[in-house]
Amino acid sequence: METTLPQIALVQMDVKAGRPDLNVANMVERIESARAQGAEIIAFSELCISGYILGDLWEVDALVEDFASYSEDIRAASSGLTVIFGNVAIAAQQIGQDGRLRKYNAVYVCCDGEYVVRPNAPQGLPFGIHPKTLHPNYRFFDDDRHFFSLRQLAEAESRSPYDWTQPYTVPLKDGRIFRFGVQLCEDMWCQDYELAGEALNTLKVYKERGAEAVFNLSASPWTWQKNDKRHRVVQQILAAAALPFFYINQVGAQNNGKNIIVFDGDSTAYAADGSALRRSHGWREDTLHYPSDKSETTPMREMEAIYNGILTGLRHLDHIRGAQNRILIAASGGIDSSVVACLLERAFGCERVFAVNMPTRFNAQITQDNARDLCAALNIDYLSCPIGELYDAVASKIKKTEFASGPGDYTRLVDENIQARIRFADVLSGLAAKYGLLFTNNGNKTEIALGYATLYGDISGAIAPIADLYKVQVFALARYLNESVYGNEVIPNNIINGNTVPSAELSEAQDVTKGLGDPIKYGYHDALLRQVIEYRKCASDFFQWYAQGEFFSRLGWKDDELFYQYFPESQSWINDIEWIERQIRINFFKRIQAPPIIILSKRAFGFDLRESQRPEYIPRQHALFKSKVLSMQWPQQKNTHS
Repeated sequence: METTLPQIALVQMDVKAGRPDLNVANMVERIESARAQGAEIIAFSELCISGYILGDLWEVDALVEDFASYSEDIRAASSGLTVIFGNVAIAAQQIGQDGRLRKYNAVYVCCDGEYVVRPNAPQGLPFGIHPKTLHPNYRFFDDDRHFFSLRQLAEAESRSPYDWTQPYTVPLKDGRIFRFGVQLCEDMWCQDYELAGEALNTLKVYKERGAEAVFNLSASPWTWQKNDKRHRVVQQILAAAALPFFYINQVGAQNNGKNIIVFDGDSTAYAADGSALRRSHGWREDTLHYPSDKSETTPMREMEAIYNGILTGLRHLDHIRGAQNRILIAASGGIDSSVVACLLERAFGCERVFAVNMPTRFNAQITQDNARDLCAALNIDYLSCPIGELYDAVASKIKKTEFASGPGDYTRLVDENIQARIRFADVLSGLAAKYGLLFTNNGNKTEIALGYATLYGDISGAIAPIADLYKVQVFALARYLNESVYGNEVIPNNIINGNTVPSAELSEAQDVTKGLGDPIKYGYHDALLRQVIEYRKCASDFFQWYAQGEFFSRLGWKDDELFYQYFPESQSWINDIEWIERQIRINFFKRIQAPPIIILSKRAFGFDLRESQRPEYIPRQHALFKSKVLSMQWPQQKNTHS
């Protein structure tokens, strides 16, 4: 089958959302390069001219009309070959379901300076485009909010979507005719959508109508193992309709205001049986020439991919602000800030990164040394700015200030939060303003979920690089940085191996020299939170799993010996589960004010996981499964009685 196909170039480009001028210039350059290398068919990704994640800018008609007009530039550049690309298309005489201008997320096909029109397709679509059939309506995707789908068009015209599922036909240099189908991203995942009781599978229809191949133009964000799932889906759909299948994705990052969404590329040429024949290099621009390109690429391991995803998200700041940013980090000498400092140095270079350590009497010498040594190893500009005097002055002022109703309660928590706010709201933000810097939020997902952070203190900054990584993942990334990126001990081993425990160091109760640290059971709580956040489980699910003997296998955390050390009786475990649920619920007001988070997982805080502030409510099955757990003999209790 390979020898019968024309020379095809799959162009994996860094799409700059909201900058069609930059994207089109890049596309034209890559068209010329592919033409010089003998390509007859050149395919780009979904919405590669406008960008995909633009929020409600899609409601600004002047912008949308401008985006759409850039398709003319690509049509003019298609002399002597065929270009397949994604852009917004507008139907000026029709309205969308929201009463606004009707817009399509569409595939355009141009051949030799003209738009290709399919005579068998119903008339009325502009420029012979093919709209996206299936719109994702989950996570941060808002296609239905802004675009009119092919399914909606079919319903409006009382037709089947398959009426428009007609192959495109273009001539080749050797006189042959090449027939191919087109899809946009979600159209591939058709098993989740039905039409007349069956999967809405446009690929199968293209096959029946004589297509020789199908091109899927995607803007598919990266999360770990998503590519593996895509390979399985492609094999499944090709089992019912064997065709060469070309998946074209993009790289770079785009944002929805609260999240930075990263794209890894991994554009792939599949054989008709679903096997991956060629794959583009991940996380960078690339052009895969098929079938002439014989190069092999090795899929990245988890930490390598996460590392590349974070660097991509960080570098997106330069695109947003239109300049090379300089970044300031609060370097505490702990694991989180150490990892973030390394990521900043790798993303921007040491000359654009600055660090400040802000100790009080509660900060141990070992963590201060860690911060200084790390920054020296990274060759980044570092200073120590003790805040003891500021802290004493503010604490004294708050203690003495009283309302007429009474003295209030100056607790240890009040005292700790004063320190955090001085560090970030005063010193860090002041230095950032003085030197024209952005500063980072160093929080991880575990602590953000539980509210173990101070609003207007460490919950601040321009970006949260590791806020979608659980604490155990932060430790794993630290090891990867030392071993695979730097090849030596840059992040001090005393914090990686646990000799210096994770701690906020805000009171004597958090003295790392005495092994006193955070009140979180890292590892176990990470696994529990992953089930709550990414798989939408709750306390009653955990109680049911335990009652059924499935808790450890379902949780994906198998250290039952440590578990029973944590919880010597069933009630202590139940109390901890209910504490976790409460902490997640009552700390939403902090999370919603956090800076943008780079998405790396199945669900990230921000506009990926759309939370609501709500009062406490416990589902009725909670008490049932809780009572079952309490009636069971707890292993530690059994050992105690024996």
